Amino acid sequence: SLQEGKEAFCMSWKPNNYKGQWTQEGCNRIGGDNWSSICACNHFSSFAITMATQDKRNESYALRVVSCVGLSVSLLCLFLTIVTFVLCRSLWSVSISLHLQLSICLFI
Repeated sequence: SLQEGKEAFCMSWKPNNYKGQWTQEGCNRIGGDNWSSICACNHFSSFAITMATQDKRNESYALRVVSCVGLSVSLLCLFLTIVTFVLCRSLWSVSISLHLQLSICLFI
C-alpha cells in the first residue's frame, strides 16, 4: 500500500546497448489509490511501478558509515575464511571445498 511520504512512479525498461535502465520516459501514473496504480505508457516494453521514499541525495550520513564499515568487516572476515580453508589442508573435504567456493563467490 502507498503510505504517507511515499510516491509511486510508473517506469519502463529502456535498453541501452547491452545494458538498460528503468526510466519514467513515456509513462505516467494517471490514477489509482493507496492500494493500486493506473499507468499509461505510449510504447511497449517491460513495465514496473516503483516507490520512492526519499531522494538518494538525502541519504543519512550515519547509514553510509554503517554500510561501509559493515561491508569492510564482512570482506575481511570472508578473506580470513578463504585463507583458513586454503591453508588447513588437514581439514580438507567436499564440504570444506564447497564452503571455500561459496566464500570466494561472496567475496567477489
